Amino acid sequence: GHMNKSEISQVFEIALKRNLPVNFEVARESGPPHMKNFVTKVSVGEFVGEGEGKSKKISKKNAAIAVLEELKKLPPLPAVERVKPRIKKKTKPIVKPQTSPEYGQGINPISRLAQIQQAKKEKEPEYTLLTERGLPRRREFVMQVKVGNHTAEGTGTNKKVAKRNAAENMLEILGFKVPQRQ
Repeated sequence: GHMNKSEISQVFEIALKRNLPVNFEVARESGPPHMKNFVTKVSVGEFVGEGEGKSKKISKKNAAIAVLEELKKLPPLPAVERVKPRIKKKTKPIVKPQTSPEYGQGINPISRLAQIQQAKKEKEPEYTLLTERGLPRRREFVMQVKVGNHTAEGTGTNKKVAKRNAAENMLEILGFKVPQRQ
């Protein structure tokens, strides 16, 4: 599909694929102001093309056409190089919270709250989704958690975050200070 690409951009593309420097320059202009004639020279690596025309633009295009003829004589690139290397997205390792000796520190607040309740032999925390508001891409969920006669709320961009924030707020109410996540 070279049809829709200008010759000039084709020149730049070939140069890019082959790591060649490109240089377009107006070599000379002649003629009276109303009948000017421009000559543009282009070099791509050691290949040179020249074009002329009534405007710089036309002469540049013709120079590109001329150098493309030269570039076509180059041996084809080995197929291997055409394949763009797929850039591997660096995936951050998912760090699972580890249970540590300090009771429940670094544990996700939801499981921490559940553990505290189990330790007290009390009812598991109850979570209720209070509202869901905002636009589809900017959703906000409000989750409520109930423990005994305490309630706490948390908001977040998804239910999980909202639930986690609710649990964190509840832990504070219950007097378990949550270690600040950096």
